[in-house]
Amino acid sequence: MTNDAISHLKTLQKKKPKASKGKDDGLGAQAYVCCGGLRQDLANALDIRAFERMTKLGHCDVELVRKEMNETDIPVSYSGTGIPEKSIRKAALEVILRRLLSFLKPDTFQGAIKAINERILSVLDAPGSGRVDLGMLFAIIAPICSGPVERRKRVVFDALLWRPASEGSNGQIRRSDALTYIKLLRAVYIPTHGATDMLEMHGESDPTMVSYTEFLEMFNDPDWGFGILSTLVKLEESDHIRHGHHTCSICRYPIIGSRFKETKHAFSLCNRCYSEGKVPSAYKLEEYRFKEYGNESEALIDKCMCFNLHSKKLETDA
Repeated sequence: MTNDAISHLKTLQKKKPKASKGKDDGLGAQAYVCCGGLRQDLANALDIRAFERMTKLGHCDVELVRKEMNETDIPVSYSGTGIPEKSIRKAALEVILRRLLSFLKPDTFQGAIKAINERILSVLDAPGSGRVDLGMLFAIIAPICSGPVERRKRVVFDALLWRPASEGSNGQIRRSDALTYIKLLRAVYIPTHGATDMLEMHGESDPTMVSYTEFLEMFNDPDWGFGILSTLVKLEESDHIRHGHHTCSICRYPIIGSRFKETKHAFSLCNRCYSEGKVPSAYKLEEYRFKEYGNESEALIDKCMCFNLHSKKLETDA
């Protein structure tokens, strides 16, 4: 049995850790009170990571997306609103995706296409016209392709520049296009917030232009942009990390990626169980303090620091 800690965690969002009154409690800079916002970001990032794996886009070099833009000749068409776009039928899009995912076996590729249809194309082709704005699609998949994170962001911007609406704009895009992109991006990858964002974000008719630097500020915003990308990249980089004999106190699986250790009762959680706010039923506290260990070297260093502090305290007491 487990105790759902979500209610406890939510009450901590407005709390701040009490000052240590000059004493070092040995918790270090990585110690924090677990709060709802942090958990939710991790939960969303884990969900995106699962989609990344399912579609295999995480194995597609983002530079291949740029290559497709440079080599694909798509005629300009006009949407129902009269806005020029490089739209493509879904059948033709599958050919492009096959080139991007050429390393997949046919059956695996069909599984990837099904996932992309359900999550991305259902948003980009909400009216059901059977056509998709290819530049917008490239911009949507670029963040979850492989490659340095800054390169991914650059390809996103270049994909938006590639669209007919940005032609002759001297390396800038319209703010309205940037906002539309970010809303679609969040609707695809953070659907629990997507509908709210569609209603609350304004500026769709803003005629001003934004540079790449200004676009990055919008993209990196943790509340209205896609700042969650940094958490996603962290998950990607920690996929190979194991924590020896440590298993999650909830699911009992060996811990992969970050290990979250509760500082008072010393139980450990995996990414998933921590993000879901679960703790063992034996521990029902008003407050939980966790330390995140990226690997066991960090845990060993922390243990040595705590041992040294304890030794110094014993010497002082003596």
